[in-house]
Amino acid sequence: MPGKDQGMSQRLSVAVIGCGWAGSRHAQALSAVGARVAWAVDVVPARARRVAEDLGAQAAADYRLTLADPALDAVTICLPHNLHASVAVDAARAGKHVLVEKPLAANLVEADAMIAAADEAGVVLMVAENVRYEPLYRRVRELLDSGAIGKPALVQMTRECYLTRSFLEDRRWFLDRRAAAGGIMMSGGIHDLETMRMLLGELESVQSLRAPQRFLEMEGDDTSVALVRFRSGAVGTLVESFVMKSLTTASGPEVHTLRIDGDLGSVRVGGGRIIELYSEHSAWRREGELVQHDIHVPATDTFAAVIEAFVHAVRTGEEPVTSGRSQRRPLEAVMAAYHSMEHGGEVVRL
Repeated sequence: MPGKDQGMSQRLSVAVIGCGWAGSRHAQALSAVGARVAWAVDVVPARARRVAEDLGAQAAADYRLTLADPALDAVTICLPHNLHASVAVDAARAGKHVLVEKPLAANLVEADAMIAAADEAGVVLMVAENVRYEPLYRRVRELLDSGAIGKPALVQMTRECYLTRSFLEDRRWFLDRRAAAGGIMMSGGIHDLETMRMLLGELESVQSLRAPQRFLEMEGDDTSVALVRFRSGAVGTLVESFVMKSLTTASGPEVHTLRIDGDLGSVRVGGGRIIELYSEHSAWRREGELVQHDIHVPATDTFAAVIEAFVHAVRTGEEPVTSGRSQRRPLEAVMAAYHSMEHGGEVVRL
């Protein structure tokens, strides 16, 4: 990687491949951190032109045109899941660093091909897994590391995401199980399984079931649940749903909840920026009394944090926290969950 960096222009030059919602956010974040968006690529010309015009980039319909640009340093891939691998491998072979939206790939074979191509070319392969850069979860991790709740035994996570059909109409590719590489367990569950892994360590096994379908036009799961066991012995439950409407007032269309219980207390995040902590640890007692602590964590732009980490990895050659190799692990857990769904809820060891 140092060899690639030596010939790099001072300002990182990047092609954004896929200019939908995620691609637009990547483009904005790249500009905000001082990188140059050189190309905006989308098979829908109007989308590419919109991003290009906003940032003074060139628009293209074919990403291969951008890979031939000798001044281009990197690409960011914001495409349907089944297209990640082919574009990433082509980019790596062209000597470009790669940032890819989650999931890393549609399956483990494709993930391994991406990792091998990046290793062979000596370029960075990083996944834009923003939960790793979310201050809320980082603060929870600090509390766990400090022993605030003792030894964690149980984690519960829920993704309440009530979708309208118009949302899916705007993302027709998501209705196709092949393009989406599944359903909500892939699109949302991979975030939450990575959060669990971040907080409690590596997973040992996964067991999963799919609920009856609400969106019949959607081939993948719109609601599914998983039971996981960690190498530490702790267990976890995960509910992923496009059907659940949060009953919390003013909660918005999507709410994520997290609760972790240990032998000295509990920590909970309930869809806002407040961490609720109940702890018997001496450091959290007030005059000997057990009380609940509300810890406010300010919001930040995790897209910008991801982009900053990517630029740092490219500049220094350091492996990012969400490298392709690291993010193969949550993908493995998601694939195990789908295997379990398809085989009567059997337990799949990782």
